[in-house]
Amino acid sequence: MSTSNNAGASGAGAATYADKLKAMAMNLQLIFWFLGHATTLIQTIVYVAFSGAKNYTKAIWAILLSYGIILYKAHGTPKLNNIQMYLQRVMVDENTQYLLLALIWWTSKPIWVVLLPYATFSIFHATNYLRTELLPTAIPSTSPVYAISSTKVIPFLTYFAQTYQAKCLRAVSYLEVFFILPYLIIFVFTGRVSFMTPFVFVQFLRFRFQFSPMTREAFGELKRRADGVFLGGQYQGYYLQAVDFISRYGNLVPQEQAADGRRRQ
Repeated sequence: MSTSNNAGASGAGAATYADKLKAMAMNLQLIFWFLGHATTLIQTIVYVAFSGAKNYTKAIWAILLSYGIILYKAHGTPKLNNIQMYLQRVMVDENTQYLLLALIWWTSKPIWVVLLPYATFSIFHATNYLRTELLPTAIPSTSPVYAISSTKVIPFLTYFAQTYQAKCLRAVSYLEVFFILPYLIIFVFTGRVSFMTPFVFVQFLRFRFQFSPMTREAFGELKRRADGVFLGGQYQGYYLQAVDFISRYGNLVPQEQAADGRRRQ
């Protein structure tokens, strides 16, 4: 009797594990989304380390895949009677802005620094998928690896995400403002990017300023440092005119919308 009960419990456990695997496998969009982020991270590391043009292209393709999937999951496809509303909703999604920017990088010569924001986002998206989906589902509870995963690996990944995610997202905002934009301007004069590329990136930063507190923080820090250099000097008048022009051109007034609280996907 006891043996029969144990066999039945074992079968039920196996069935539950199989059902969990089947459910995960059925969600192909989420799997490809994870693979896109994992590929983005791996190919970025390889490209930065070895400067292989193919690795750069593979990273961009992976970015387009993961961002395309998350936009489809968030917004679906437009209906004929609401195309305008659909486009308005999609265009204020920050994932759309990063996807469009990736298309620009795809058509440009490889620039290693533009991959860093995407790779940073991918670290945490891949980490979160590993700890919440892949590891709990793919490793059977009867496996000795399961104990290591549940008591060491998953807690470590949770600690890593909770400790470093906000810090890294803030670092990305500073990277975009302090490093990538000046980098693109310099590249215009070396012929590596077109004159339009910095303007496109400025429009991207303008959007980020509207919706991202971290980007506004980065711009505030940039202005604070510039004030320290130019205010009170012989170029103060020109500097104030430039600040006024940038503020008016960029329409730099924060818009508190739902996008403020949305995680980058």
